[in-house]
Parts: sequence; structure tokens; C-alpha cells
Amino acid sequence: MVPSTNILNIGSQRELFLDYYLIDKIEGARLKLHEPKSGGIAISFDQTWEKPKAFYTTVLKDSDTYRMYYRSGSPGSPICYAESNDGATWVKPNLNLVEINGSHANNAILTGSPRHTFCPFLDTNNDASTDSKFKANFSVREPTNLGLVCLESSDGIHWNHIEDIPLIPPIFINHFDSQNVMFWSETENRYLLFARHMQEGRRATAKSYSYDFINWSHPILMRYSDTDTTLPDSNLYTNQTTPYFRAPHIYIALSARIFFSDTKHVQREDDIENARNKLVPQNIIEHHNNDEELDINGAGDYSDGVVLTSRAGSEYYDFIFKESIIRPGIGLTNWTSRNNYPALGLIPTSGKEMSFYVHRDYSQKSAHLERMTLRLDGIASLNAHYHGGEMITKPFIFNGSTLELNYSTSAAGKILIELQNPTGTPIPNYTLEDCSAIQGDEIQRTVFWPGKNSKVVEGGPNLKILSGLPIRMKFVMKDSDLYSIKFI
Repeated sequence: MVPSTNILNIGSQRELFLDYYLIDKIEGARLKLHEPKSGGIAISFDQTWEKPKAFYTTVLKDSDTYRMYYRSGSPGSPICYAESNDGATWVKPNLNLVEINGSHANNAILTGSPRHTFCPFLDTNNDASTDSKFKANFSVREPTNLGLVCLESSDGIHWNHIEDIPLIPPIFINHFDSQNVMFWSETENRYLLFARHMQEGRRATAKSYSYDFINWSHPILMRYSDTDTTLPDSNLYTNQTTPYFRAPHIYIALSARIFFSDTKHVQREDDIENARNKLVPQNIIEHHNNDEELDINGAGDYSDGVVLTSRAGSEYYDFIFKESIIRPGIGLTNWTSRNNYPALGLIPTSGKEMSFYVHRDYSQKSAHLERMTLRLDGIASLNAHYHGGEMITKPFIFNGSTLELNYSTSAAGKILIELQNPTGTPIPNYTLEDCSAIQGDEIQRTVFWPGKNSKVVEGGPNLKILSGLPIRMKFVMKDSDLYSIKFI
């Protein structure tokens, strides 16, 4: 194996198998996208002031409290609030802050168009003041007042404008027409903005940054691995990019991918041709004209949810998994306009589980937000079938004395790991023969190399002697999934 001059430094950060960042050679194995499980209805949009067109939801974990924000469908698009102790069961507190239809008895926190794109975040910058623990933005599109207006809050419920004029002007035409995601990146040590951008008739994303939340850089269009251009191969209506809570240098985007079943909303010739050739929802809906629950108004598009990833400092989305992580599913109510959009937020909901949320039955009487669950780190994995596979990493430097895995095998499966020097030569005492076979299903498992002649399952040489030195890792796997690795 030819040694690489590009030595990665992963330190003690957790690495997930969402991209090919660590992978140099792979044979008989693959990156596998996993299907989330339904956690049931998180919240129903069943109040008179919410209406069935509630949309643009954000979910945050603030210490032991989960907070949810969403746009209601009432005139003025009031922003509503809900909270939870576990991320599964939600309550809508009566806040008495906003008058709707002559009453303050509701869970609204803000009102007045055009706050409909309201998108908050919990500011984890250590230098942020307590009065600005929460920040948010919403877009304004008035002829003399264009851009993103930013707000701040100490409690996530009572909000004040940071400035009355937009902090971020619309440098690009058609900028900001959906949720525009902001967060503090502890890895980049600055605020980031991933904003909606229209280019050549297709929905994409632009990235900007700020060190003080007031002065923002000129936006740069993100590039996409599936096209290697600033346009993905399909319309991505929302980006929902967030740093992963167990590996904040990795940004995960649960994006809504939209398709058009007519041609009135598309401009690119290839999109028009795709729209004409689709087996469109209208063709199905025509056979269900007596379904009173089905609102076919605006049914000129339909959507699913996809996963993209990026890394700190990058202006590039890896769009490896073209299959949807969220399918519309059974039932016509999920094949109408603006359905199946993932909310912003991927959050831990137990020591083994994480959750995200999806809009279902949009514009129907049954409109609700569904909770979807995955194991920790489990959006994707390095996967090998029963007949086995191998993967060899690029050369890298780590910091630590032990290696931990998040993995799963069948009863017939196993994982073996070998440490190599950068040229691919096995390092004595860390060979496949020295490794204790890894079998089971654990979020956290320490790897041992007790030696091929040892009867001791646990033990072997400490990794500290290799810390800071360039190595490779070879994984030999059978009927198993590897979700993440971490040196500690």
C-alpha cells in the first residue's frame, strides 16, 4: 500500500460512518442508510389557532427540557410553543402572550407576518449573555426591508429584536424563503448560517458565518457531492443542518426533497421533464374524490426526507444516500403538498436513542408531527453482509489510550480490527490474530488485543504508545454494522 502524505488528525473526536472521510479502501462492505422507527405522534395540530397548515418546526434540547417551535396556519402566522420532559410526550402551555381570535388563551409566543420562517437555536457560545441564551431569525420580504431579522431571548419564550432592521441582507435573489438555520459551531468557533437559496430555478443552500452575530460574511453557495456543483440533482426545499450532538464537527442535514407533479412551479427543463413523467399524486387522488379528509389544494408537489452531511469548515455537502430516510408512506394524505418535511432538530431522547420529527398530513384535519427514532449514531453505518467485508482507513493520528465502538452484529457476525502503519504493514501485538472478536450489540464497547495465544478476552497492550503516531485501521466484518468509533 502506498503511504499517503495526507495524515488526518481525528484526536479523540467521535467519527461516524456517514461519509468517506476516514475510508481509503472498502471491499465487500458499504455505507448503509438505516430506516428510523416511528415513535408515534409527538403533537397534533388540532387547536383552532394552529389550523392544519402548521409548519417549519424546530425542536431543541435545553438541559432537561425539550422545546418545540412551529408556525401556525392562522392569519399572521403566529409562532407556537410546546415543551416536553422526554421528547416524546408534549404539552402546549397556555402562555397568555398573543391575542388570536379575541383570546390570549393559547400557546403562541409571536405573531405578525412575516415571522412565518421563524427559526430559533440554543446559543452554546460560552461568551453569549444570559439575555441572549436563545437566538432566532425570520425573513422579511418587504420592498424596502429585505433580509433576516434576528431576535434574542433569555427563556426561549419572550423574544426581543436584536435590531429592528435586517442583520443579514439578501445578497442573493430569492434568498431566505424557508427556515434559515443558524447555530454556534464549537469546532469552527463562530456562528454559522445555512440559508435557502434559489439558483437557476432550483432550491439549494448558501453558507455564511459571523464571529459576533452582527457582522456576517458574504454567503458562499454550498457544493454537492452528487453533482460536484452548487446545485444538487433535485430540489432541496429545507436544509435543516445541525451539528451532531455526539460529534459536533459533523453537520447532519435532514432535508426535504421536493418533486413537482405539474410544471407551474419549475423552471429548469430537466425538472419540467421529470414532472411530466412522474406517476403523480393527482392521478391517484382523482380516484378518491369523496375522501373528505383529503385536501388536494396545492397538491402540485410531493416530498420525502433525505440525509446530507458536511464537516466543520467545509463548503460541501456529501449527498451519498440518495434513498430517502423518510418516505411518504401509506395514505393519500402524505402524498399532497408540503408533506414529510423533517423538522429542524436531531436530539438525544435516551442513553440509547435519538429522535427527529416529521410533518405528516399537512393541510389535512389529521395534521401532526411524528417522532422518528434511531439508535445513537445510527443514521448510517459501515455494514458487511453475512459473507463478510473489509475496510481500511486512510492514515490518521489519534489521541487516547483505548478505542471504543458503537456496533451491532448478528449471532453469526463479528468484527475484528487491526492497526497498521501508514504503508499497510500490521503493527505487532495489534494484528487481526491478536484482536478479541467483537460480537454483540452495544453503544459503547472497548476493543482489546489480548494476543492470539492468550485465553484472556480482555486485555492486551495499551494504545497510548501509538497515540500521536500515524496509523491505519483495518476492519474485517461479517453480518455487522459499525456506527462510530472514538479514541479516549
